[in-house]
Order: sequence, then C-alpha cells, then structure tokens
Amino acid sequence: MGSLRSTPSCGIRLSHPSGTVRHVSVRPTPDQVLSFAPDRASAAAAVTVADPASWSATGCDDDAVWGRYLASTAEPYEVAVDLRGPAFRCSCPSRKLPCKHQLGLLLLHAHHQVAPANRLPFVARWLQQRRVVDAEDPALAASADAEVAGDRDGLDEAPASAVEPGGRTTPPAPPLDPQRERRKLDRAERMRAGLLELDRWVADRIRAGLAAPELADGAAWERLAARLVDAQCGSLANRVKRVAVKVNEYSGWQEDVLEELAVLHALSVAARRTGSLPEALADGVHVATGLTVGKDDVLAGVPSSGRWMVMGESRTREDRITVQRTWLCSLHDGRPSTWAMSLAFGAFGSEVASEFPVGHVIDADVFWYPGAAPLRAIVGRIHAGPLPADAPPIGTAVVEALDAAGWAIAAEPWLERYPLCVSATPAPLGNGRWTLTDATGSIPIVPGFWRLAELVAVSGGAPVTVAGEWSADGILPLTVWADGSAVAL
Repeated sequence: MGSLRSTPSCGIRLSHPSGTVRHVSVRPTPDQVLSFAPDRASAAAAVTVADPASWSATGCDDDAVWGRYLASTAEPYEVAVDLRGPAFRCSCPSRKLPCKHQLGLLLLHAHHQVAPANRLPFVARWLQQRRVVDAEDPALAASADAEVAGDRDGLDEAPASAVEPGGRTTPPAPPLDPQRERRKLDRAERMRAGLLELDRWVADRIRAGLAAPELADGAAWERLAARLVDAQCGSLANRVKRVAVKVNEYSGWQEDVLEELAVLHALSVAARRTGSLPEALADGVHVATGLTVGKDDVLAGVPSSGRWMVMGESRTREDRITVQRTWLCSLHDGRPSTWAMSLAFGAFGSEVASEFPVGHVIDADVFWYPGAAPLRAIVGRIHAGPLPADAPPIGTAVVEALDAAGWAIAAEPWLERYPLCVSATPAPLGNGRWTLTDATGSIPIVPGFWRLAELVAVSGGAPVTVAGEWSADGILPLTVWADGSAVAL
C-alpha cells in the first residue's frame, strides 16, 4: 500500500512500495487512487463499489472524505479516509488496508461525486483522536494508519516485504500498472452502460407483453447482443442469443422466456451493485456477465489436491465457438463429493480434443474460479494418471441429486446447468418422453436426446449409474456405467 505524506507545496506526497515518490493534489486522480490498492483484486472490486447509489451520507472537506456504504448487512459500513495521513477507517470485516470500500469512496471523491458537507459524528471523533495522537507521538500516529472500526487483528497483506514464519522474507508486491487499472475503469464504465441498456430493453418487453411482435423480431435480439458484446458483457450476450431461440419455438415457450427475462433483469441489476453483495456472490455475478478472472490469478490460489474421476463431457455451440465441458468429481466412499468443470474452446467445426478419457482417474491439483456455487476450475499439475478407475462411482438417489442442484441454484439463480450422478432406471413417461427414476423420484431426460435407445439398452430395465448435466429441460445423460465400464453417450 502506498502512503500519503503532507508537503508544504502541493498537499500530498505519495510513496509507493516500489520506492518511487510522486506528488498529488488533495483530490487524487482515479489512477492514483487505484495505485493505493494492496492488490489487483482490491482495485477491481473498488471500481464496482464506486457507485453513488450504494452510498449514503457522503461528504468531504479539505482534510477528509467519508460516507456510509449500503452493504448487505443490517447496518451500513462507516467509511472515512484522512487525506492528511493518509489513514483509513471502515467498519467492514475486511483485513485489507485500504479495503475496497475505502478505495471506492476515494474513487467517488476523485470523480467529484462527493459534495462538501459537515463531518458526521463518527468522522469528527476519529479525526480528533488522530490529531491528538499525532501531536503527542508522530510515530504512534503513523502506526494508526492501520486503524479501522471494530477489532481486526492486522492486515491480510503487508505493504512492503514481510517476514513469514521461519524467518523467510516475502518480497514486496509489484506496483500496479496505472494504464492497466485505467483500462479496467474504462471497461467498468462500458459494462455499466450496456447493463443499463439491457435492463431498459427487458422492461420494455415486459411492458409491451410477450405477445407483442417486437419480441419475435430476431434483429432486435441480435442488436441487443451486439451492444452487450461492445460493452464487454460477452456472457450476457450469449445468454440473450439463447433466449431469442426460444421465442415461438415450441408450445409453452412464454413461460421459459419470461423466466429468462427475469434472470437477465436480476443480472443487470446485480452487476451494477456487486459492491453491496457478498464477495462470493459478486464473483459469480462477474462471471455470469462476462468479467472473468484471469487464468494466472486462478492458478495463484490454493488448489484442491486429490483423485478426480472424469465423469463425462458435453459440447455446445456459442456463436462460432465450440465449448467443451469436462466434468471431474472427487469421490468419498465411492459417491460423488466435489465437482469441477474444466472448459476447452475451439473454432466451430473443429474437433476439441479430449484431455482426459471418460471413466479414468487422475491425481491432480485443481484450482477454482471464484463464485457462490463454484464449479469452473483449472486442472494444474497432474501427479498421476490418467488411469482406468478401479470401480465405477456409486450414484446418489434422485432426491439427493436434485437437492444438491437446488442449493446451487439458490446460491446462483442464473446457473444454467449442474452435474448429477444418480443410480436410476430409464422409464417411459409418455409422448416420447423418458425419465430416470428410482424410489425417491424422477428426472425427465431432455427432449431430443439422440442416444436414448443406447441408454435404455445398456440398462436392460435395471438401475444403472448415470452422470449428466441437469438443466431446466431435464437431465442430459453424458456417461453410463455398465459392467463396471464407462460408456460415453
């Protein structure tokens, strides 16, 4: 973290861990604010927090800036920054300094979105205490820069080199690239404009009704998707295209389209207010809208190491790209425990190579993308395998599998698919539809599943273990185990 020091000539001097010193005004620029961040994740989060709608009672004077951040907690976070220190105060539970709320408040100040006002009582008390300490002991005042409201034991990351247990020294984090952070800020602005347009478009469709001819205008959907691509909301653009295909496609399409429009509205609102969401949920919103985490950042996390069985593969087309999902699962006493989804991409029409054979086992490190219901992962170092599995997995009951899917959807309502592994029997439902059924319930098999005959033949009318993807249309079987061997469907 950089530190601010008063100077007679220009008010504030910024010292960065890199050793460079530069002078800034009392009102820093957005680039300078982002350079204060302890890490890149904090800088990215600060951009989403810098939304005036998420703040109340903001104010500033020559010495400080303050406000109350409207979080998901019962009480808003009290945030203040002493520009003369600088010193940072926030009642959130984060251990970073400055935290995303303090950086977001400074970004609002940098954009002239905080008006001069009388100090709030908590700000006046805090600044008075700091001035008294500063007059009595400047060294103690410098250490008070880490002050926050509540009891916090320290910081997640040291501003410079830190000593780890055992006496090893961790080098200081590299300085942030102002140009890169500027690009992040510009992208955030573009995304915000695109999300606002999406929400207005959805509101217009609901106001006009699902029977209005505008809803069936394919060109209107294409223009909306193109606008979202321009706004760098690629994931939302793909979702819009998938919704457009459902219009007038089959009987009862109105219910499905209305549900999808509700999801698009929820995402457009949530993406503009991620600063007020729990961190894991905010990460899931970012992924669903297209603001993904870099591969290097994922690999910098802590992996889950163990044995993973390759449960199945599926491929879909998104625009001109083929997306391959490989589902891995760690087993506990032979039953599915933790799922991981590895993605691979290829130009449409080109075969995407399968990295691991279905039904085999690898001993590997798996790194997770963030999210409220984390599924996507990267397979890191492979310690052994892939090797044929010693035994097939033991499928769960239908009710247990649907319960797990329900919890995942509750965590991320925009989730479009979830992995299941059940022990059930294919059974006819009527009108050409089939289900996977056991004593606890049934899951419909998605319409048009073209390898249904093979699945029924393998089962022979008896329960079999089936791994597949659940969606609103039912389950798409991917793999069935027969006589201990995996058969990819």
